[in-house]
Amino acid sequence: MARKPSRTMRRKPAKSASAGKSAAKVKSLRTVSRASARKSVAVRKPATARKLPAARKTQATRAAAKAPALKPTLYGIWLSGPTYKVGLALSLMGVPFSYVHLDLREGAHKTPEYIELNRYGQVPCLVDGKRALCQSASILEYLAERTGKLSGKSAADKIRVREWMFWEFDRLAPPVYRMRAIRRGLMQGTPEIEQMFTTNAKLAFDVLDKHLAGRDWLVGKSPTIADVDLYGVVAYAGEAGYDLSGYANVTAWIARLQGLKGFGAHDALLPKESRA
Repeated sequence: MARKPSRTMRRKPAKSASAGKSAAKVKSLRTVSRASARKSVAVRKPATARKLPAARKTQATRAAAKAPALKPTLYGIWLSGPTYKVGLALSLMGVPFSYVHLDLREGAHKTPEYIELNRYGQVPCLVDGKRALCQSASILEYLAERTGKLSGKSAADKIRVREWMFWEFDRLAPPVYRMRAIRRGLMQGTPEIEQMFTTNAKLAFDVLDKHLAGRDWLVGKSPTIADVDLYGVVAYAGEAGYDLSGYANVTAWIARLQGLKGFGAHDALLPKESRA
């Protein structure tokens, strides 16, 4: 009697040629589908990339475009270097402004009405709409943000701008402004104090002159509020008794800034009377 083949010995029927072709076709379609999906994703990426330049607009530029036009009023006095900085920045930015002269000898900066605008009872004060701002460096940053001008080209530039403004307040302004005040009889100074200011001024001008070697401006390739801020001190160096003729880079920088459109000397921008 013949033996039946065992299960292990049984062979599965061979697939027909048509079945094999069908499976291959399905596999091929899946491959094409995946490739198409990848291609679709790859095609869509450039469209997103094309939108990036608009997204790169700085916050200052966007704010300047949306904000209403500046109609500022500057409170100050023609003798004030910090007030001059703000007036100069407005002029260089092409922003017309009203000017209110405050008679500090008569205590105009200590009246309740003015203290409402400037809590410190100092000058300058800038009023823009319902906003009143004080401290010249803060006002300069506000103006750069509002107008999108003199602010620096990049985030790194803006950091450097602030560094120079802090340095000016710490190292450059004290020996220049205070020696100027002493020479004008507005402050008392002993020979020792005057010598200290003179020494500190030389150190500051040495730093500034070295930095400006091979540069047109303090930060980047165009003027910024850092240049305005420091010029608002350097402009009074002569009145403080400092001779800058030995600082070739500083004097060249001064000439460049004075050649900018909108530049004005302090006695032109800050008259001894109010101006609407």
